[in-house]
Amino acid sequence: MKHKIPAVLLIPVIICLTSCASKMPVAKNAATAKSLKEHQESFTEKIVPVTAGVYCATGYALSNSAMIVVNGGKVIVDATESVEAATEIKREFDRIAPGPVLAVIYTHTHADHILGADAFVEPGMPIWATDRAVQSINDQFVSMNKVIRRRADKQFGSGLDESLRVGAGIGPLLRLDEGPVPPIYYPTHTFSGIERLEIGGVVIELHQAPGETDDQLFVWLPGKKVLFPGDNVYAAFPNLYSTRGVPPRPIRKWIASLDAMRALYPEFMSPGHTQPVSGKERISEILTVYRDAIAYTHDSVIRMASEGKSPDDMAREIKLPPHLRDHPYLREFYGKLSWSVRGIYDGYLGWFDGNASSLARLHPAEKGRRMIPLLGGRENILAAANEALNGKDYQWAAELTDILLAVDAEDTQARHIKADALWQLGAAEVNLNARNYYFSSALELREAYEPAEPIINADTIKNVPAGVIIAALPERLDPAKSSDLQMSVAFEFTDTKENYVFYIRRGIGEIAERKIENPDLKFIATQSDFKAFLLGDVSGVKALATKMIRIEGGLSDLLKFKSLLIK
Repeated sequence: MKHKIPAVLLIPVIICLTSCASKMPVAKNAATAKSLKEHQESFTEKIVPVTAGVYCATGYALSNSAMIVVNGGKVIVDATESVEAATEIKREFDRIAPGPVLAVIYTHTHADHILGADAFVEPGMPIWATDRAVQSINDQFVSMNKVIRRRADKQFGSGLDESLRVGAGIGPLLRLDEGPVPPIYYPTHTFSGIERLEIGGVVIELHQAPGETDDQLFVWLPGKKVLFPGDNVYAAFPNLYSTRGVPPRPIRKWIASLDAMRALYPEFMSPGHTQPVSGKERISEILTVYRDAIAYTHDSVIRMASEGKSPDDMAREIKLPPHLRDHPYLREFYGKLSWSVRGIYDGYLGWFDGNASSLARLHPAEKGRRMIPLLGGRENILAAANEALNGKDYQWAAELTDILLAVDAEDTQARHIKADALWQLGAAEVNLNARNYYFSSALELREAYEPAEPIINADTIKNVPAGVIIAALPERLDPAKSSDLQMSVAFEFTDTKENYVFYIRRGIGEIAERKIENPDLKFIATQSDFKAFLLGDVSGVKALATKMIRIEGGLSDLLKFKSLLIK
């Protein structure tokens, strides 16, 4: 049974599985198509022998999964985003090395590395990650989920027709399981710094290595000289900023992590995306140019900010030197230099660009109301936008229509002109994130894009602590409906003996982990029963009638509380 899940539980990177029926023609651009075709050919589905006892599965899903063969079984590095894909990979790994999975290692906790874990994990099996992984999972899968999921849907192009989805830049298409989102498995063992394991006679070193994520690690096999760099290296320009929305990347730490990898002089490298690489000199060269490209971008932003340059100036002016720009590991199939520049600037200096006019910038709707008469009225702007479109000045056409759409978002002519402009911008893009976002946004403007909600059931969130769900309630509180309200809502979980209180104080919510006397409303249940009630697997009436959920407080208080939460 499908349920529309509350915003607190929406998964940010779970993308819709249904394609929209586009009335727009498939965009053609010969140079772009050739470049994308060549890049995509590297993502064939196969098991790659890295060196003796080490194998990498590529092309089965967006991310790779690797196997380290040890005495008595195997260790898995990353699990992809799909249980179906991970099951196929495990079948192939079992043919090569029969025996149980003895441990799973998460290089980081992006969904494309952990959602396939159900295919590998058995009760009691250790799952290793850094000590920042648990918080990272909670942040991704609970906080900021709705907006990130919506933008990620466009970034990965999951609502596009198959004829438009040519890849994801660092792998084949994002592969999601049909039906409910798989269970989320938290790490059972965490560390900071360096952790040295010995599993089945093989020494496995885990090195904390912030980079694309703050919870990143790399895996080093000293006896085999094999490096698993996670997502700190792949055959595309690094995603120093993601269009789906991310906290500032720790750029200086990313550079330091790459330097730590370089110092090991690996002979084999098996990244989280794209193909494994062998040869000490080749790997050293890749790690060095990758590190230099990140450092050059970072240092250019700092230098130009000190000179008083704006982020717009920097995005236009900063270019990689030729020896980096033309390197096969730095082509902009995934990350994009101009986005990276803006992301680094914002990470250090925030939204303000230094221009005093920006301190109280007019709202686009107000600016549009003033601009339209100055530009001769709506018809003149439409004519200019059409002229720009016909002249292949697609960015200008899109920006001209933005003036009209800021005032009237339903202006059909402006929407269609902008859609056509975005379509052509997408057709010319080799950056898959940009290409997918352009196409998806164009279809949305023509009302031909309708992403589906992910299906979340009790199994999906069985490992998510109820306290994590409770902690997100203040973000769902409707400030207008609760502006004059003072209320306390208690939660008592009978299986874990945990108690929480949600204080509602005139539009502001506060969570405290404590037990209080005489709350206005109190829920008493096991964690699993409470989750089933929250998801709608069990109706409120049935939950109360069967005593799955006990309520202390009046029915009116329960209904009032439910009305305060934004879905």
